[in-house]
Amino acid sequence: MKKYYFKEKFFKITDKYPVLDENGKEVFFFDQDFKFVGYEAKLKDMNGNILFNISKKILSFLQTYYVDFCDGSRMEINQKLSFLKRKVDAFYDGKELNLKGSFMDHDFEVYYQNNLIADMNKKFFAFSDQYELTVYDENFTLVLIALCLCINEMKNRDDAAAASSSN
Repeated sequence: MKKYYFKEKFFKITDKYPVLDENGKEVFFFDQDFKFVGYEAKLKDMNGNILFNISKKILSFLQTYYVDFCDGSRMEINQKLSFLKRKVDAFYDGKELNLKGSFMDHDFEVYYQNNLIADMNKKFFAFSDQYELTVYDENFTLVLIALCLCINEMKNRDDAAAASSSN
């Protein structure tokens, strides 16, 4: 079991921050590219090697993200609408990952073949967004980090859309 911590900056145009392990050591670096249309980001190891790239489908009613890993595998993450509630489907290299909980509150569990492989929780009462990923199956570490980053971006976009529609 390993824990990873994500702490976004409070003032930001794009997301750029380290991913920390349970000892507070920087183990990855998340780097979002500035774009007027679409979304592109990457996760690097501490030597600067790209581990995966994230892109967003541009014209879709509900958000879809694609993650291309350096080993050639791919993940697709789709936001769905179910009973007027948001739902997330994730497919990694033909494998379905089942998410249970409140995705938009960063409080959920991830299952593969009915086995718990991770959970994610947001830290409340923090100055900026902070969340914790606990990985129980380390074979899925990069997949789970990518999933969490995509869900965080979904939430950021949903929050921005809600704020602009209330003005």
